[in-house]
Amino acid sequence: MELNKSTVPQPITTIYRLHMFIHSIIMVALIYYRVSNLFKFENILSLQALAWVLITFGEFSFILKWFFGQGTRFRPVERDVFPENITCKDSDLPPIDVMVFTANPKKEPIVDVMNTVISAMALDYPTDKLAVYLADDGGCPLSLYAMEEACVFAKLWLPFCRKYGIKTRCPKAFFSPLGDDERVLKNDDFDAEMKEIKLKYEEFQQNVERAGESGKINGNVVPDRASFIKVINDRKTESEKSADDLTKMPLLVYVSRERRFNRLHHFKGGSANALLRVSGIMSNAPYILVLDCDFFCHDPISARKAMCFHLDPKLSSDLAYVQFPQVFYNVSKSDIYDVKIRQAYKTIWHGMDGIQGPVLSGTGYFLKRKALYTSPGVKEEYLSSPEKHFGRSKKFLASLEEKNGYVKAEKVISEDIVEEAKTLATCAYEDGTHWGQEIGYSYDCHLESTFTGYLLHCKGWRSTYLYPDRPSFLGCAPVDMQGFSSQLIKWVAALTQAGLSHLNPITYGFSSRMKTLQCMCYAYLIYFTLYSWGMVLYASVPSIGLLFGFQVYPDVHDPWFAVYVIAFISAILENMSESIPDGGSFKSWWMEYRALMMMGVSAIWLGGLKAILDRIIGTEGEKLYLSDKAIDKEKLKKYEKGKFDFQGIGILAVPLIAFSLLNLVGFIVGANHVFITMNYAGVLGQLLVSSFFVFVVVTVVIDVVSFLKVS
Repeated sequence: MELNKSTVPQPITTIYRLHMFIHSIIMVALIYYRVSNLFKFENILSLQALAWVLITFGEFSFILKWFFGQGTRFRPVERDVFPENITCKDSDLPPIDVMVFTANPKKEPIVDVMNTVISAMALDYPTDKLAVYLADDGGCPLSLYAMEEACVFAKLWLPFCRKYGIKTRCPKAFFSPLGDDERVLKNDDFDAEMKEIKLKYEEFQQNVERAGESGKINGNVVPDRASFIKVINDRKTESEKSADDLTKMPLLVYVSRERRFNRLHHFKGGSANALLRVSGIMSNAPYILVLDCDFFCHDPISARKAMCFHLDPKLSSDLAYVQFPQVFYNVSKSDIYDVKIRQAYKTIWHGMDGIQGPVLSGTGYFLKRKALYTSPGVKEEYLSSPEKHFGRSKKFLASLEEKNGYVKAEKVISEDIVEEAKTLATCAYEDGTHWGQEIGYSYDCHLESTFTGYLLHCKGWRSTYLYPDRPSFLGCAPVDMQGFSSQLIKWVAALTQAGLSHLNPITYGFSSRMKTLQCMCYAYLIYFTLYSWGMVLYASVPSIGLLFGFQVYPDVHDPWFAVYVIAFISAILENMSESIPDGGSFKSWWMEYRALMMMGVSAIWLGGLKAILDRIIGTEGEKLYLSDKAIDKEKLKKYEKGKFDFQGIGILAVPLIAFSLLNLVGFIVGANHVFITMNYAGVLGQLLVSSFFVFVVVTVVIDVVSFLKVS
């Protein structure tokens, strides 16, 4: 019986390939037109010649981005799994270590973090094969207290979920509209137990909040600290108390690595590598589920679904990870900021899955531990000089040997193991080793997961993507312009920095074991800032031409004008074909397209510009700003009503307003010229570009100006 199947969607894939062929001819024609006419200027240093060069560069940026993106459309794959066909007994399933990451309780509400931890503990997986770790990179004492309280509540919550077959196993989600269907009265016992559980959950929530508000327990980040590790729940102790499967609890461990002001800590990548070592001597599961603190488990059988790939003998030998999509429960119908990032999770990831696999997306993935240590098909290549690669811990080096394997649940985690784990979580342990380079998560990019996935593909590993009907994991998206834009700037800056490094997909990727189409996909993502440079030039040069009276597009009677019209229609149809058939509408496509244009001349552009300047100045890698995951109720109301919230956007408002005013003035001047001379042939192209840009963002600019007046 098959564990999974993959299909190439038809006829859409054939249509994509036909469009690639036609559109590529159009793009080549446009390049020929621009380059051939460049040499016809009498004065190459004139303003019109400069404008022609700039608009050519802008169009070439669009074309290059489009070319890279065709790798994602060549062979998209959709997958399905059959966990009921897993033939091995539960006792023979491979163990899983769940790693939850948090860093700042002020930006990541502690109760929400604990909900993620509890949902992971409640996975429908053998408890003796499950371990849950919280990596608290803020070293906050309140997080430790909250985890102990969460463990107490979980002893009531887990049996309740198992007894009644609850699917929504995040308590916050269960008692919200997300759990309406499951709170339907099953019987009187269920109703009585549910009320009792709700009271206990509210008590847990209040205990944590009061502890922080009263100041009895420090709720702040401790930036300079020693490593601290505590086993909250030991499986061995738990099994001795009860043999009842309903009440069994997985291993639960709190980990706070050492942080010092005078040492590099490498952000989440450093925290993840420390946790790899700590978990290696405590549980050492061959597979790891990684979760951001705001992404809770929404499908209890997600682990079994992932095993449908990892246990498939046709895939398992070179399969590094199984990626699930990031789905957000608070996305509004209009989604004015495109926070759901549909293009990535509905198009690009499926496209990459048909080649070598999707990007490692930061959360919601089941990773083979061995993949972070070696290449596929190379057995124990690191054991020739293990101390040089991994450090001097004998216990950790012993965990690397394949015959040693998983630390069984029957073994109590002793004080010696805890003390050794503290050593593994110190700053000095990585000195002189290959951690962050050849071993573990990469330190070469702030997007540690994405870049590590890229390097895994370079080594020859594969990955798979599963987009189930019921989201396996749910998170909370930013609901204001400032939140999403700052996140986007961080992503684009990190990707652009990677693209400027020696590990870029053009030189390093193409010379590695990565497939050519996969390299194109990564180039599309890493050099996404190309889109912003094209947008900025399109948002400025044509309007400046209208103001100063020079032409950058062919006359309306020139056959080349028709080529431009066809190119525009072709690009729009391509974009719509990815959005509307996939459960979208014309309105949702328009909101997405408008958001992309706005971000193209603001957040994406500034992120790329920041990366370039950091590269020149030499400041890259010094700072990383954590996204605020606490949702403001007033901002949420505006977002749900489809109203833009620009509070705190700062410099982002400058290019939006500037380009909009420039296009508006340019359009007025150009239209006036047409009205006076009754000659539109030479300026129609520029008028259309300016009017389209104004039409796209003029409503947004009105909102910006109104907001600034109110402020």
